Amino acid sequence: MAHYYCEWCGAVHQSVQSLVNSSCPRSPSKKHTLYEGSEKSQYTCKYCGAKGQSLRGLVNSTCTKSPTKYHQRHCRKMAVQETVPPTKTA
Repeated sequence: MAHYYCEWCGAVHQSVQSLVNSSCPRSPSKKHTLYEGSEKSQYTCKYCGAKGQSLRGLVNSTCTKSPTKYHQRHCRKMAVQETVPPTKTA
């Protein structure tokens, strides 16, 4: 059976719909946000490098370098910024 995790608090649900329709105490939108990464044996905080054996354990621990004061492990697909080639000058 598949597990779906909240990237903000690490909550686990059995369906995406159940996850995103529930409230989250850590999310800025107050709704759970689907963690888009794969299940791993270890997770790393993107701000300080701390490691946790579970997503929930990592994101529920405090971090002195994070703006939210909690470790964060985001795996959102970043929008690719389009680069504009320099214009030629005569």
